[in-house]
Amino acid sequence: PSTRPESDFTLDLPRAQQLERKLKEQKRFRSRCKIFAFILSFFFFLVTVMVVSLVLTRGKRMFGSML
Repeated sequence: PSTRPESDFTLDLPRAQQLERKLKEQKRFRSRCKIFAFILSFFFFLVTVMVVSLVLTRGKRMFGSML
């Protein structure tokens, strides 16, 4: 026997399946959070670009309408 406690770690089948489901749910949650963070950051990037362009041009339309 080794002195490392994690080498003695064993699971029965129902517990292993439960752990697998939990890990899949956590992975799905993390991917949803990444997608949400990307969309939110992209939105704020676009708003920032629009605000900076309005400030620099003082609201004048240099190249037509923005929207």
